[in-house]
Amino acid sequence: MGKLVHNVQKKQHRERGQITSRARFGLLEKKKDYKLRSENFHKNQAKLKLLKEKAKNYNEDEFYHAMKNRETNEDGILIQKRQFSENLSNDQVLLLKGQDLNYLNTISSKENRKIEKSMNSMNLFGSNGKHTVFVQDKEEFENFNPEEYFETDKALLGRRENRLKTSQLLSSNKSLSQDTESLEESLAYKRRELDVLKQRIEREKKLKDVKSKLQLQRELMKPGSKKKITKDGQVVYKWKNERKK
Repeated sequence: MGKLVHNVQKKQHRERGQITSRARFGLLEKKKDYKLRSENFHKNQAKLKLLKEKAKNYNEDEFYHAMKNRETNEDGILIQKRQFSENLSNDQVLLLKGQDLNYLNTISSKENRKIEKSMNSMNLFGSNGKHTVFVQDKEEFENFNPEEYFETDKALLGRRENRLKTSQLLSSNKSLSQDTESLEESLAYKRRELDVLKQRIEREKKLKDVKSKLQLQRELMKPGSKKKITKDGQVVYKWKNERKK
Protein backbone atom coordinates (compact mmCIF):
# COMPACT_ATOMS: atom_id res chain seq x y z
CA MET A 1 0.00 0.00 0.00
CA GLY A 2 1.46 3.34 -1.04
CA LYS A 3 2.18 6.20 1.32
CA LEU A 4 -0.46 8.83 1.84
CA VAL A 5 2.08 11.67 2.26
CA HIS A 6 1.22 13.33 -1.02
CA ASN A 7 -2.49 13.17 -0.32
CA VAL A 8 -2.22 15.21 2.87
CA GLN A 9 -2.59 18.93 2.36
CA LYS A 10 0.52 20.79 3.44
CA LYS A 11 0.48 24.01 5.38
CA GLN A 12 0.82 27.11 3.19
CA HIS A 13 3.43 29.60 4.37
CA ARG A 14 2.37 33.06 3.22
CA GLU A 15 4.26 36.31 3.52
CA ARG A 16 2.65 38.83 5.79
CA GLY A 17 1.11 41.98 4.38
CA GLN A 18 1.65 45.58 5.36
CA ILE A 19 0.47 46.34 8.90
CA THR A 20 -2.14 49.03 9.39
CA SER A 21 0.16 51.42 11.23
CA ARG A 22 2.53 51.50 8.21
CA ALA A 23 -0.15 51.61 5.49
CA ARG A 24 0.94 55.16 4.59
CA PHE A 25 4.21 53.73 3.20
CA GLY A 26 2.40 51.69 0.56
CA LEU A 27 2.52 47.97 -0.16
CA LEU A 28 5.05 45.81 1.66
CA GLU A 29 7.85 44.63 -0.62
CA LYS A 30 7.84 40.85 -1.11
CA LYS A 31 10.86 38.63 -1.65
CA LYS A 32 10.24 38.26 -5.39
CA ASP A 33 10.11 42.07 -5.75
CA TYR A 34 13.32 42.42 -3.76
CA LYS A 35 15.08 39.87 -5.97
CA LEU A 36 14.14 41.79 -9.15
CA ARG A 37 15.26 45.09 -7.64
CA SER A 38 18.51 43.56 -6.41
CA GLU A 39 19.33 42.00 -9.79
CA ASN A 40 18.64 45.29 -11.57
CA PHE A 41 20.82 47.19 -9.11
CA HIS A 42 23.80 44.84 -9.50
CA LYS A 43 23.41 44.83 -13.27
CA ASN A 44 23.57 48.64 -13.32
CA GLN A 45 26.58 48.62 -11.01
CA ALA A 46 28.38 46.24 -13.37
CA LYS A 47 27.63 48.52 -16.35
CA LEU A 48 28.91 51.56 -14.45
CA LYS A 49 32.08 49.70 -13.50
CA LEU A 50 32.71 48.74 -17.14
CA LEU A 51 32.11 52.32 -18.33
CA LYS A 52 34.48 53.68 -15.70
CA GLU A 53 37.17 51.28 -16.90
CA LYS A 54 36.62 52.39 -20.51
CA ALA A 55 36.82 56.06 -19.53
CA LYS A 56 39.96 55.38 -17.51
CA ASN A 57 41.72 53.65 -20.41
CA TYR A 58 40.41 56.04 -23.10
CA ASN A 59 42.94 57.07 -25.73
CA GLU A 60 42.43 60.59 -27.08
CA ASP A 61 44.30 59.76 -30.30
CA GLU A 62 42.04 56.80 -31.05
CA PHE A 63 40.18 56.98 -34.36
CA TYR A 64 37.80 54.71 -36.22
CA HIS A 65 35.70 55.39 -39.29
CA ALA A 66 32.35 55.28 -37.45
CA MET A 67 33.35 58.59 -35.86
CA LYS A 68 32.57 60.31 -39.16
CA ASN A 69 28.92 59.28 -38.93
CA ARG A 70 28.40 60.00 -35.24
CA GLU A 71 28.68 63.06 -33.06
CA THR A 72 27.83 64.06 -29.49
CA ASN A 73 25.66 67.10 -28.83
CA GLU A 74 25.93 69.56 -25.94
CA ASP A 75 23.88 67.29 -23.65
CA GLY A 76 26.23 64.36 -24.22
CA ILE A 77 23.74 62.41 -26.39
CA LEU A 78 25.20 60.39 -29.23
CA ILE A 79 23.57 61.28 -32.57
CA GLN A 80 23.78 59.01 -35.60
CA LYS A 81 23.97 60.89 -38.88
CA ARG A 82 21.58 60.01 -41.67
CA GLN A 83 22.94 57.48 -44.14
CA PHE A 84 21.66 55.87 -47.30
CA SER A 85 22.65 52.41 -48.34
CA GLU A 86 22.58 53.51 -51.98
CA ASN A 87 22.43 56.73 -53.95
CA LEU A 88 18.93 57.93 -54.73
CA SER A 89 17.88 58.73 -58.24
CA ASN A 90 16.69 62.15 -59.35
CA ASP A 91 13.05 61.00 -59.41
CA GLN A 92 13.30 59.61 -55.87
CA VAL A 93 14.76 62.88 -54.57
CA LEU A 94 11.97 64.81 -56.31
CA LEU A 95 9.41 62.55 -54.65
CA LEU A 96 10.94 63.10 -51.20
CA LYS A 97 11.06 66.87 -51.70
CA GLY A 98 7.44 66.80 -52.85
CA GLN A 99 6.45 65.01 -49.63
CA ASP A 100 8.37 67.60 -47.59
CA LEU A 101 6.56 70.37 -49.45
CA ASN A 102 3.17 68.78 -48.75
CA TYR A 103 4.06 68.57 -45.05
CA LEU A 104 5.07 72.25 -45.00
CA ASN A 105 1.82 73.21 -46.73
CA THR A 106 -0.16 71.33 -44.06
CA ILE A 107 1.69 73.02 -41.18
CA SER A 108 1.40 76.43 -42.84
CA SER A 109 -2.36 76.06 -43.33
CA LYS A 110 -2.75 75.15 -39.64
CA GLU A 111 -0.79 78.24 -38.62
CA ASN A 112 -2.93 80.43 -40.91
CA ARG A 113 -6.13 79.07 -39.35
CA LYS A 114 -4.78 79.73 -35.84
CA ILE A 115 -3.77 83.28 -36.80
CA GLU A 116 -7.19 83.97 -38.31
CA LYS A 117 -8.91 82.54 -35.23
CA SER A 118 -6.78 84.71 -32.92
CA MET A 119 -7.51 87.87 -34.90
CA ASN A 120 -11.26 87.28 -35.27
CA SER A 121 -12.49 85.18 -32.36
CA MET A 122 -10.39 86.54 -29.49
CA ASN A 123 -11.24 90.18 -30.23
CA LEU A 124 -7.65 91.27 -29.69
CA PHE A 125 -8.02 94.66 -31.35
CA GLY A 126 -11.21 95.68 -29.61
CA SER A 127 -14.57 96.40 -31.12
CA ASN A 128 -14.62 98.01 -34.53
CA GLY A 129 -18.36 98.26 -35.04
CA LYS A 130 -20.79 101.15 -34.54
CA HIS A 131 -23.46 101.67 -31.92
CA THR A 132 -26.70 102.51 -33.75
CA VAL A 133 -29.59 104.13 -31.88
CA PHE A 134 -33.04 104.17 -33.49
CA VAL A 135 -35.48 107.07 -32.90
CA GLN A 136 -39.18 107.50 -33.64
CA ASP A 137 -39.21 110.72 -35.65
CA LYS A 138 -37.16 113.69 -36.85
CA GLU A 139 -37.95 115.79 -33.75
CA GLU A 140 -36.57 113.10 -31.44
CA PHE A 141 -33.50 112.86 -33.67
CA GLU A 142 -32.84 116.61 -33.40
CA ASN A 143 -33.30 116.59 -29.61
CA PHE A 144 -31.28 113.40 -29.10
CA ASN A 145 -28.58 113.78 -26.40
CA PRO A 146 -26.07 110.87 -26.38
CA GLU A 147 -24.77 111.80 -22.91
CA GLU A 148 -28.21 111.40 -21.35
CA TYR A 149 -29.00 108.28 -23.39
CA PHE A 150 -25.82 106.40 -22.39
CA GLU A 151 -25.69 108.04 -18.92
CA THR A 152 -22.01 108.78 -19.25
CA ASP A 153 -19.55 111.63 -19.60
CA LYS A 154 -18.88 113.36 -22.91
CA ALA A 155 -15.23 112.22 -22.90
CA LEU A 156 -16.30 108.54 -22.84
CA LEU A 157 -18.74 108.64 -25.76
CA GLY A 158 -16.15 107.44 -28.28
CA ARG A 159 -15.36 104.32 -26.24
CA ARG A 160 -17.49 101.35 -27.20
CA GLU A 161 -15.80 99.17 -24.57
CA ASN A 162 -15.59 99.87 -20.82
CA ARG A 163 -17.85 102.92 -21.11
CA LEU A 164 -18.53 103.85 -17.48
CA LYS A 165 -21.78 105.48 -16.44
CA THR A 166 -22.03 108.70 -14.46
CA SER A 167 -23.07 106.79 -11.34
CA GLN A 168 -19.93 104.69 -11.58
CA LEU A 169 -17.76 107.76 -12.08
CA LEU A 170 -19.29 109.42 -9.00
CA SER A 171 -19.00 106.30 -6.83
CA SER A 172 -16.33 105.72 -4.21
CA ASN A 173 -12.62 105.55 -4.96
CA LYS A 174 -12.67 101.85 -4.14
CA SER A 175 -14.98 101.00 -7.03
CA LEU A 176 -12.88 103.18 -9.36
CA SER A 177 -9.73 101.33 -8.33
CA GLN A 178 -11.47 98.00 -8.96
CA ASP A 179 -12.50 99.14 -12.44
CA THR A 180 -8.91 100.27 -13.08
CA GLU A 181 -7.54 96.90 -11.95
CA SER A 182 -9.96 95.00 -14.17
CA LEU A 183 -8.98 97.21 -17.09
CA GLU A 184 -5.27 96.61 -16.42
CA GLU A 185 -5.86 92.84 -16.26
CA SER A 186 -7.71 93.00 -19.58
CA LEU A 187 -4.87 94.95 -21.18
CA ALA A 188 -2.27 92.50 -19.80
CA TYR A 189 -4.26 89.57 -21.23
CA LYS A 190 -4.45 91.28 -24.63
CA ARG A 191 -0.69 91.92 -24.58
CA ARG A 192 -0.03 88.22 -23.98
CA GLU A 193 -2.39 87.27 -26.80
CA LEU A 194 -0.67 89.76 -29.09
CA ASP A 195 2.73 88.24 -28.26
CA VAL A 196 1.42 84.77 -29.15
CA LEU A 197 -0.07 86.12 -32.37
CA LYS A 198 3.23 87.81 -33.26
CA GLN A 199 5.10 84.51 -32.75
CA ARG A 200 2.62 82.67 -34.96
CA ILE A 201 2.97 85.27 -37.73
CA GLU A 202 6.78 85.01 -37.58
CA ARG A 203 6.58 81.20 -37.67
CA GLU A 204 4.25 81.31 -40.67
CA LYS A 205 6.65 83.69 -42.45
CA LYS A 206 9.58 81.31 -41.87
CA LEU A 207 7.52 78.40 -43.18
CA LYS A 208 6.70 80.42 -46.30
CA ASP A 209 10.42 81.10 -46.89
CA VAL A 210 11.29 77.42 -46.49
CA LYS A 211 8.48 76.44 -48.88
CA SER A 212 9.70 78.87 -51.54
CA LYS A 213 13.28 77.55 -51.27
CA LEU A 214 12.13 73.94 -51.46
CA GLN A 215 9.90 74.69 -54.44
CA LEU A 216 12.84 76.36 -56.19
CA GLN A 217 15.02 73.27 -55.57
CA ARG A 218 12.35 71.01 -57.08
CA GLU A 219 12.03 73.22 -60.15
CA LEU A 220 15.80 73.30 -60.63
CA MET A 221 15.96 69.50 -60.55
CA LYS A 222 13.43 69.20 -63.37
CA PRO A 223 14.72 68.94 -66.95
CA GLY A 224 14.83 72.04 -69.11
CA SER A 225 17.25 74.84 -70.00
CA LYS A 226 17.43 77.66 -67.47
CA LYS A 227 19.49 80.77 -66.94
CA LYS A 228 20.78 82.25 -63.68
CA ILE A 229 20.19 86.00 -63.35
CA THR A 230 21.19 88.39 -60.56
CA LYS A 231 18.44 90.99 -60.04
CA ASP A 232 18.59 93.64 -57.29
CA GLY A 233 21.17 91.58 -55.41
CA GLN A 234 19.01 88.43 -55.54
CA VAL A 235 19.56 85.32 -57.61
CA VAL A 236 16.69 84.61 -60.01
CA TYR A 237 16.32 81.74 -62.48
CA LYS A 238 14.69 82.15 -65.85
CA TRP A 239 13.53 79.15 -67.87
CA LYS A 240 13.52 79.02 -71.65
CA ASN A 241 10.09 78.89 -73.26
CA GLU A 242 9.40 75.43 -74.62
CA ARG A 243 6.52 74.29 -76.74
CA LYS A 244 4.43 71.67 -74.97
CA LYS A 245 3.35 68.66 -76.96
